[in-house]
Amino acid sequence: MKTASKTAAAVLAAALASAACAQGLLGGAGLQETGSNGILAVVEDRVITRDEVMREVAPFIPQIRQKSLSEFEFNKRVGDYIREIVQNMVDRELIVKEFRDKGMTIPQSFLDSHFEDYIKKEFNGDRAEFIKFVQAQGKTIKQFRQDQEKDLIVGYMQNNKRQTVAEISPKKIRDYYEANKSKWYTPASAKISLITLKTGRTATLEENRKLAKEIVAKYAAGEKFSELARKYSKDDSSAKGGEWGWYKKGELNPLLDKQAFSIEAGKITEPVEISDMIFILKVEEKKPDGISPIDDVREQIEWTIAEQNGRDTYRKWVEGLRKKAFVKYYK
Repeated sequence: MKTASKTAAAVLAAALASAACAQGLLGGAGLQETGSNGILAVVEDRVITRDEVMREVAPFIPQIRQKSLSEFEFNKRVGDYIREIVQNMVDRELIVKEFRDKGMTIPQSFLDSHFEDYIKKEFNGDRAEFIKFVQAQGKTIKQFRQDQEKDLIVGYMQNNKRQTVAEISPKKIRDYYEANKSKWYTPASAKISLITLKTGRTATLEENRKLAKEIVAKYAAGEKFSELARKYSKDDSSAKGGEWGWYKKGELNPLLDKQAFSIEAGKITEPVEISDMIFILKVEEKKPDGISPIDDVREQIEWTIAEQNGRDTYRKWVEGLRKKAFVKYYK
């Protein structure tokens, strides 16, 4: 266990060193100069240190390195990410303070259950592995649990603020629809059924070609396509009479797509050969391309506007917390 912990710690230390080199750590706009005490921000009476920020940043250093095309880009990405983490940590402290100032708490039983569920989900219940993970982050179990509680509080307050938005008027829905009509464009679509003939041990390609012609003739003579599919088709849809459902233009194999959108609803295609298989396709229904009517997308628009309003409400609330609190940033 000690060896594994040392290995994990070494990996973390290497990532920290890489992050520390980037941007001379936190050089950049919005951060004030300070001494060598390692403080990056102060929120009321809470101090946010360089070490705890870098522990949050370190796991993402390899990913940032992989996405960066140059050392300059890597340094910039790391610097931006560090500032983002600092701001998130500041906001978290402000939200937690607001939550507690209002006299709200999370029941200890819920925190305990959440903690145990986390170990079960992330570590298959292996507490030893969980402890190694926490130690590699330079945290104690107590600190880890405190962070979990803060994250739960932030999640609760975020949802609470996002849900306290005004009702969306029909005019707002109509205005959004008109301003974003291109979003509601839908390509032509077809509901199809298929009969699939596969070449293999039971039939050669030539035998299947002959059978396909017989199936087309049987359909022309009045037999139901669904019954023919149940009898002859060799794919999973045969039990459902060959039903494949709705497909937008361009979603099917190009050869099948061309056939499906070149015939009328209720018609079947001539046999289509693709590799060592033969398909007979029936178009059950068709829908033309065009802009969806507002009634078809009303719920989607309401959800989109509500999400945007919720994000704006939450953002303004957090900005208000920042303004009324003592917050100072350093570099």
